[in-house]
Amino acid sequence: MRNLARVLRIVGLVLTSLFAAFGILFAAGYAFEDPGGWKGFALFACMVVPLAVLTWLARRHPAAGLRWVLVGAVLLLGWAVLELFVDLVDAPVLPMATLVLSVPAAVLGLRNARRGGELLLLIVAAPVVSVLARVLGEREGPPLGAALGGSTGVVVLPLLLFAGIFLVAAAVEPRHPAGSSDDSVTRSPSGAAR
Repeated sequence: MRNLARVLRIVGLVLTSLFAAFGILFAAGYAFEDPGGWKGFALFACMVVPLAVLTWLARRHPAAGLRWVLVGAVLLLGWAVLELFVDLVDAPVLPMATLVLSVPAAVLGLRNARRGGELLLLIVAAPVVSVLARVLGEREGPPLGAALGGSTGVVVLPLLLFAGIFLVAAAVEPRHPAGSSDDSVTRSPSGAAR
């Protein structure tokens, strides 16, 4: 079962990373087209720089990476709630920020599958709140299927699936003895901490 859990964690990371890369490149294409120029480059950098920094932190300093991904997820949820009352920006901020946060969450999931799945669920909560509020708040608004067909839904549904992959990996992983965990200090074969 340990091998199956490892394979599922790797599959979750690869699928999340490929999906996020495709989504960000797709958005970058639009940004370079409209508004284009330096503004387009700045929008692209606003996606790629946080993605690179958070992914590096998640890989090299998992505790700090976890804290910053959690901060990002809470800010994203706050943005989603605020956007229900005020039209802040004419851009798909929620889906793009969700993609940016999903990769470091998946990197953290490579080390601890349950944590990665839970983080992905938390990150997806902001766009889900936005979609549900739009559907429930407008009497003549779009049906749920139409709302999920937009850029937000296109991002949410696959990420829910990827979160499920990490949670299944966590479920099939053998339990560790009390006091040990997946994200503890890596030990050498002799038992000494590296």
